[in-house]
Amino acid sequence: MTASPFHPPTHHERPRPRLALALSGGAARCIAQLGVLQVFEEEGIAVDAIAGTSGGSLIGALYLDGRMSVGELVTLAAKTGWTDVFKPAIPTTGLISSEGIHRFISSHLHARYIGNLDKPFAAVCADMITGDKVVLTSGSLALAVQASCSLPIIFTPTEVGGRALIDGGYVSQIPVLAAREELGARHVVAVDVNHKAGAEDPRLTSLPRVAMHLAQLLGRRNADAELPHADAAIKVDITGIQLYDIGKHKELVRRGREAAIEKLPEIKALLSGTCSGS
Repeated sequence: MTASPFHPPTHHERPRPRLALALSGGAARCIAQLGVLQVFEEEGIAVDAIAGTSGGSLIGALYLDGRMSVGELVTLAAKTGWTDVFKPAIPTTGLISSEGIHRFISSHLHARYIGNLDKPFAAVCADMITGDKVVLTSGSLALAVQASCSLPIIFTPTEVGGRALIDGGYVSQIPVLAAREELGARHVVAVDVNHKAGAEDPRLTSLPRVAMHLAQLLGRRNADAELPHADAAIKVDITGIQLYDIGKHKELVRRGREAAIEKLPEIKALLSGTCSGS
């Protein structure tokens, strides 16, 4: 029997993840997460699971898929523009069809289903009708990322299992609880790519920029609620970089690396404690 996008083949039980990353949303700023992953690989720190919100789900899916190395993902970020995910739509529930996100992520993935990944993954979304948090840990990998990235007003909602899902930043900007409760991680390191955001002039000169700004305000509030539940938090100083500044990919990677290096002693101490039985 052929598996549907919502009911993939059953996979063997996995051991409880030792270390999970909770990758925040943040549109173009999520490129900084590649810098964090670079540092982890250089230091030999294994990531056993990833929960991602919005752009964090895209970075997490691409990383766990393993089709491209982190260096290749950095190169991909350098040559990717917003037009790569834009698919115009009749402006009813969104200015741009979220199908463009699906097309983009599918073209760079090897795995079709979340269960095909070697390590646990969760994409956090919100139900547009009820406002409930929806954590996708099975089913179509590309569809899960599409749903998690479907920022209202800009993108149309994504239908998954009969529900209209939108950007997870509305309910869980930094998915620490999803990493701990849904993926069962012993330790969770949060990656916040919106640290010190909001001080600059948001330049609200278009509907998409207004949508991004409002999402950022709401996301900051629920991020502050989940951060205390993380065992460590890598906070990327994003001063001067807006949500739509995809052209600043080199600076974003540099800042991600800088923030990760600063937290290395704390993270290594955390893992050392794990090894001794904590």
